[in-house]
Amino acid sequence: MHDVLPSSPIDTAAFRRLMAQFATGVCVVSAEADDGRIVGITVNSFVSVSLEPLLVAWSLQNSSSQFDLWSQTQQFAISILAEGQQDLAQRHASRKRTDLDADEFSRSERGLPVIDGALGHLECRQWSLYPAGDHTLVFGEVMGIHQTVAGRPLGFFGGAFCRIAE
Repeated sequence: MHDVLPSSPIDTAAFRRLMAQFATGVCVVSAEADDGRIVGITVNSFVSVSLEPLLVAWSLQNSSSQFDLWSQTQQFAISILAEGQQDLAQRHASRKRTDLDADEFSRSERGLPVIDGALGHLECRQWSLYPAGDHTLVFGEVMGIHQTVAGRPLGFFGGAFCRIAE
């Protein structure tokens, strides 16, 4: 199936523009690094995958300076961000900023760092990694869930954070 080529070359800029028209939610994946630092990365590629077993996935860019850290992390949390948390999301989308500030997170029941004020979080252990072009899909088996606050999710559309209407 991978050997089938498109009939004409696809313009990657046009592809990016079209995909920007697909609205997504915004999450921060967080973990404790081997050196004890609490790290986070903003993702909008989060997806529910399976109910049996309970699996989720997110996409990690292969050229990311954080690739080794995240591909080797065995446990992580995924916090679903609330409207109004765009500053936090923007900080952790930066290639330079990985460490979470002490006032941004607390510990889950399993000791994983989770974002304070998020709509909820999932506690995961790495299930598998799957190469996918210039990205790697990180699959996590959900070990715990917690809905923390009621509210509206932070959205991403057209290359910018947005409000998701009811």
